[in-house]
Amino acid sequence: MHALFAWLLVWSVSLANAQTAQTISGKIVDATTLKPIAGVSIRSGNPAQQAVSDAAGNFTIAVALNAQITFNYIGYQNQVVTVRDLNFLEVKLTSESQDVEEVVVVGYGSQRKGNVIGSVKTIDVSALQDIPISNASRLLQGQSPGVVAKQTTGQPGQELQVSIRGSSSLGATSDPLYVIDGFPVGTSIGQSLNPSDIQTMTILKDASATAVYGSRGANGVVLITTKNARASGYRFEANINNGIANVPTSRRIEMMNGQEFAQFKKERFEDQIRYYENREPTLDEVPESYRYPEQTPYSTNWFNEILNNNAPFTDVNVNLTNGGEQVNSFISLGYLNQEGALIETDFNRFSARANIDGKVKEFMKFGLRLSGAYTTQKNSDTQAGMHGNNIVVQSLLMDPRQPVYLEDGSFNSYIGGTDGVFGFPNPVQRLKEEIHHVFRGNVMANSYLEITPIKDLKIKSSINAALDNQRNHDFIPSTIGRFNSPPPSLAVGGEYFASGINYGMDNIITYSPTFENHSLEVTVGHIFQKHTVNTGNATGEQYPDDLVEYIAAANQRDGSSGQTEFSLVSYLSRVNYAYKNKYLVGASFNREASSRFGSNNRWGNFPSVSVGWRISDEPFFPKTNWINDLKLRSSYGITGNNNIGNYTSQANMLISNYVFGSSVVPGAVIGSFANRNLGWEQSKQFNAGLDFSILSNRIGFSAEYYQKTTENMLLNVEIPSSAGFSSIITNIGEVQNKGVEFDVNYRDSYGDFSWGTSFNMSFNRNKILSIDGDRDALLTGEFYDGYSISQVGSPIGLFYGYQVLGIYQTQAEIDATPHNENHIPGTYQYLDGNGDGRISYDMQDMVVIGNPNPNFTWGWNVNLGYKRFDLSVMMNGAQGGDLYRHIEMATSNIDGVFNVLQEVSGRWRSAENPGDGKQAGSNTYYFTRESNSRYVYDGSYAWIKNMTLGYKIPKIKNLLEAKVFLSVDNAFLITKYPGNNPEVDASRSANSSNIISPGKDTEAYPVPRTFSIGARLNF
Repeated sequence: MHALFAWLLVWSVSLANAQTAQTISGKIVDATTLKPIAGVSIRSGNPAQQAVSDAAGNFTIAVALNAQITFNYIGYQNQVVTVRDLNFLEVKLTSESQDVEEVVVVGYGSQRKGNVIGSVKTIDVSALQDIPISNASRLLQGQSPGVVAKQTTGQPGQELQVSIRGSSSLGATSDPLYVIDGFPVGTSIGQSLNPSDIQTMTILKDASATAVYGSRGANGVVLITTKNARASGYRFEANINNGIANVPTSRRIEMMNGQEFAQFKKERFEDQIRYYENREPTLDEVPESYRYPEQTPYSTNWFNEILNNNAPFTDVNVNLTNGGEQVNSFISLGYLNQEGALIETDFNRFSARANIDGKVKEFMKFGLRLSGAYTTQKNSDTQAGMHGNNIVVQSLLMDPRQPVYLEDGSFNSYIGGTDGVFGFPNPVQRLKEEIHHVFRGNVMANSYLEITPIKDLKIKSSINAALDNQRNHDFIPSTIGRFNSPPPSLAVGGEYFASGINYGMDNIITYSPTFENHSLEVTVGHIFQKHTVNTGNATGEQYPDDLVEYIAAANQRDGSSGQTEFSLVSYLSRVNYAYKNKYLVGASFNREASSRFGSNNRWGNFPSVSVGWRISDEPFFPKTNWINDLKLRSSYGITGNNNIGNYTSQANMLISNYVFGSSVVPGAVIGSFANRNLGWEQSKQFNAGLDFSILSNRIGFSAEYYQKTTENMLLNVEIPSSAGFSSIITNIGEVQNKGVEFDVNYRDSYGDFSWGTSFNMSFNRNKILSIDGDRDALLTGEFYDGYSISQVGSPIGLFYGYQVLGIYQTQAEIDATPHNENHIPGTYQYLDGNGDGRISYDMQDMVVIGNPNPNFTWGWNVNLGYKRFDLSVMMNGAQGGDLYRHIEMATSNIDGVFNVLQEVSGRWRSAENPGDGKQAGSNTYYFTRESNSRYVYDGSYAWIKNMTLGYKIPKIKNLLEAKVFLSVDNAFLITKYPGNNPEVDASRSANSSNIISPGKDTEAYPVPRTFSIGARLNF
């Protein structure tokens, strides 16, 4: 009895002590750098006891023994600590970026980073959150070896042109697949995804990583996951970024001003008299309008006139997260307003997102991803051809001797048209009066239900759907002239509508048991997806006036509509096995059918196998304190490509009227042959890699070698015209890409200083192995437009034309070398390509004159920190790789019909005045601007893409974190290329599927430099 009483007394005292709150102190540090963390939110109990760590990371809080304390801080994993005693408590918080690296998102699942044996790269998105970004594809730039993301245009809101490990086909596109929250949305990331909502981006590069996506994974896969609550309780975050954008003076093309152009016209007139009439011209013979160049009344820089100086940029994003035991939620709203570098152009986006994850029971989880966006865009016409409607090109070519406005303040509507100078409509008036609007609405939903009926077994079903609606509204009023046609003109209007639904369902079963030294993951699944697009367009002409721009007001109307769709079904399986996390094996198999292929060849099989060996865990490996990990890995697999458009395997019908009796009746004819055997373009890929980390993981390094051979390319093949058609798409030919990639990163700290850097470099070699039997080359382009050639044994899209050897100075030089009767002094001397002793004015003497494929590409990121300050610098570039400056065929045109570059003043004028040796003379158009090496430039560049300086504001009441930052985007460009953008690719910009004519520059929409200031607040 006494013993029982004593035991009850001790128990009651212990219980009282446990329930009585007492003060405990501690310190919070970064788990990696051991630096103190200020402003950490600390909570315990219900009602909650709260505290915040000071500048030294110290805290005190009243808690009971065995109570739980929760530590929350943005950028770090939420941590819960149980109080076992009342001594000093040291808490080490792990950053969220480290958590991302530990568990890597892969296709239809995730994997421990150390056990990944495919070529997978995770981008630290948190390090890029202060950069002003309007399109999510910008997050890929310079971040991973083998991934080239080009900003080919400065048009606001546009996505970047992305390729992974080179171009793999001559007929199908080589764009990667984008997967957002498990939903494969296609080969375009679009404009609707708000970059601020992105949590992680993972790039899958080799077949072992992409084979589970079958036909969609041949060109690599970009996996994107959006944010969700990562800490308990409510958290509100606001991000505000404002800035202005300008095109740097160093990247503005220097054309002749009014006086210089008048002088050029005068000299050209005089030089032709001297050459053809062998006499000195008199001043009275020179046309009066440029007889006295110094008296030219106007000198208009038309390119500067269309620029939008100090174009404002505003990006506002707010989100609310709530983390709980049963349900986690993330809700965000975003608004982006970005004016373009050209006046009257802009991009606006309104976005919203709700991400919810929860569990009904311990064995049942659910989730919903719901997002919507509405975008509006005011465009200029910058995609049309050289002399067409491309407003940037026209602004360079038009006569600088005329003003923007007349004396009465109205527009000077027609520029040029006199003195042999071609006429153009006023570009300022075009931008202000033409209408080129795009309206787009997008809704995307993903939902899943995951059940764990027994331990280690997960059954997950996902339903995905996306709705997309787009409307283009265009109107050109009668006040706008045309090329060589002054106003008034017939007004023209147009409407384009597209409505698409992309939906699918994934059913995945995963079994992942672990026992002692063994871990196993087995995944099987069934995938279905269907994408349908309905389109309609209408055009109108002969408007009675310019007051109403809609089609209904036009006297002449025309229109059409259509529907396209494709579907695919896939059965996937994957096995990953690890023994002691030292010996790693993986295998996958995907069997897939696509409606895009012929009925006899609709199914494709895509297997892969991979192995890995962590050598550093072997007993024989030297045990040192500085080598932390060393792993070898290799993989081989087959992926497919079905990016050939819809219905290419089927016989298309075309509308064709015919005469029946005395009447014309509508009918239809076959427009192309069917090909029931049209099948998969397949890529066989081998990958070998090495990963190691040293010095307590401060330095990490990886190197990879890959070889990818694409067979059965989807390509148009010429057939005898007697068949009724000139070509048919079929499977033929091979292309190979092989290369090496390097990726190194380093991070460390000392006292209040911290620093980190990552550098990547990739070398890709592209080669065509075969095309079509005796046909060993594909040629695109025109004689005065520049040719591209893809031929067996060479890379895709080499430049093809005359090789310039110099400029003929005298007739004696011409007579002593292979020439053409049209050669005169001042014309280019061309190489006799076929060695027949004569230069033909056709393609017989043309040779390869340039290679648009760079020797290597690279990216470099630097992060520095001191106390509350941090600085990040992001750079990327390419070494080697030529560009064909197509625009110079016009801006160096010495006919006098266009304004020309200032450097044309250094052209050849006579043997006594030979100029700088670059520009031909102006006495003839022969052998001066044909497709030739004169327009080929080295495209090497180094671009400091972004510089951002941030400062964390000291703790303010009710604020978890406050930070302000200054940023410069597209900061500094280092290149010898004379154009404004060495990442330009005009052919792809005009036609996304044209990959065999790369590296041409027709002067695209300029890329501006943006200065911004922003703040991030967390409550």
